[in-house]
Amino acid sequence: MYIYDALYGKVEFPSFVWRCILTPEVQRLREVRLCNINSLCITGSANTNRFEHSVGTAFLAEYNVLHNKDKYVNHCHELDELVLASLLHDVANGPFGHSYEYLREKEGFVPEKGLKNIFSSVVEFGQGATGYSTPYEKVFFGQLRSLTGILSESQKQTISDIIGGNHYFSKLLVNNIDFDNIDNVFRMAYHMGIPFPIEAPIELAKSMYLVGEQVVYRKSAEKYLHCWYETRKKVYKFLLLNPQEFAGKYMLSEAMDISFQDKFQNNTQFGVKWYYTDFQLLEMLSNDDQKEKWIDGYQLLKNPIDIDQVECIRNLPKTDQTTALKSFVESIELTTPIKNRGKSGNSRNIELSDSFTYETKEENGESEVLIHDRGMHFVIQGEKLFKKVRVKYNPSQIISRLVCGDLYDCLMIVKSKDLSKYSWFLDYERRIGIENELESIIRSNKDFRSLNIGIHPILDKNKTERKLEVLYEGEDSPSTIGVSSNDLLLGVFLKNEPYGLKHAKTPLAKHREELKLQVLNFFSKLLDGAIDVVNLYEEVDEYGCKRY
Repeated sequence: MYIYDALYGKVEFPSFVWRCILTPEVQRLREVRLCNINSLCITGSANTNRFEHSVGTAFLAEYNVLHNKDKYVNHCHELDELVLASLLHDVANGPFGHSYEYLREKEGFVPEKGLKNIFSSVVEFGQGATGYSTPYEKVFFGQLRSLTGILSESQKQTISDIIGGNHYFSKLLVNNIDFDNIDNVFRMAYHMGIPFPIEAPIELAKSMYLVGEQVVYRKSAEKYLHCWYETRKKVYKFLLLNPQEFAGKYMLSEAMDISFQDKFQNNTQFGVKWYYTDFQLLEMLSNDDQKEKWIDGYQLLKNPIDIDQVECIRNLPKTDQTTALKSFVESIELTTPIKNRGKSGNSRNIELSDSFTYETKEENGESEVLIHDRGMHFVIQGEKLFKKVRVKYNPSQIISRLVCGDLYDCLMIVKSKDLSKYSWFLDYERRIGIENELESIIRSNKDFRSLNIGIHPILDKNKTERKLEVLYEGEDSPSTIGVSSNDLLLGVFLKNEPYGLKHAKTPLAKHREELKLQVLNFFSKLLDGAIDVVNLYEEVDEYGCKRY
């Protein structure tokens, strides 16, 4: 039996590898994409799956062992485990790979640490693999887990240690360049139509070996290391900067955020099992029992307000604070008019009843004043006055648009060196607040009054470019190849259904530049340091290959 691989041709394995390949845990990877989204516009990578990548990674490991056995004399008894670790390194990955992982980062989700849990009788929640699982739970098309019955306890421990970065062989599989990302980069490039010397991945795998804890390369690999670096840059420029790819990642993340928000807040299980396929996750989100969900949002009413006066009020005796706060709030002329309770029409001022209540607290390092009155809620945060509102979302509708190709319109992608703000956008509630604030600003313009704005972060840290420190055989010090990217990318999207991709037109064409300037001004104030605007589609102009 053989596998005919797109990169390596005829691939054969010894029987102990085949036994693992033909388990439900590994076969499930045929239904999990290597890409983080079912891409609409980068069609070659849309359905490349993690099974073929896992097979390819295991082949590179076996090829490396074949050509470097003499280098591993002290660890020859664990060479089979190195090949198996390369095959199984993605088994604990959830559906849609990193798109799902990023959502779970704040719970300590680390898929590389999840394989040990999958080997055990009960999978622990929050440790890479997600959700509970028993030995008798069917994990893929009615099949029970079987890896745990094939491998010995010693093998399971060694394989888990290699994947988890705790073994002598780990640097061959978990490193800046390793079997995993050699196959990943060249496989994605192959399916995307980005050219490279077809022998590059095999020559790289053959040329690398361990001396102590250091990976060493034969000098013959130098041109292929440069090739890997340049190919990786091209692949990730497409995957990170293509506007529709960006929109798809945002829509999937948004639907998961909305559906799972109550799970985050209550620290309960997601209901997403580690063994779900991409389709099962989409189906789950699409069939969410609660089709519409209401999420707390914030409508910006005034910025700036007199923060000194707020501090003066806070320093007054408790008996005087209520009257002073009511007088101050009612004196503010709002930028965004609101409807006061019991009144018709919109007003530029808030009218509080004599029975309003308030409280103060610390949030994100800032003092907040929360005001409650007749079912209305206002928030003074720093120099900003907000009205707390309830915003309706429909994750099922988002997923329907995503899978049918009706993607959000990508207004712009901005790039910043202020990586500290990544956590702001990763935190769902805080990001919603930023989106609402931006919406409130742009809606003051009558041409943009109905716009719904979405923001999605991608941390480009060692992705589009990854610096390599390479030690060549016979040399005392490493050589440097390339640099490391270190940027926060923020995609800004128009979410309104009439502006979706299926309408095949540029929304707000007459006012688009004016809208971009407003958004750019907002981010210039929000992010420390200079920001750059990414020229949309420049990745294809620079790296795309015309074939006609």
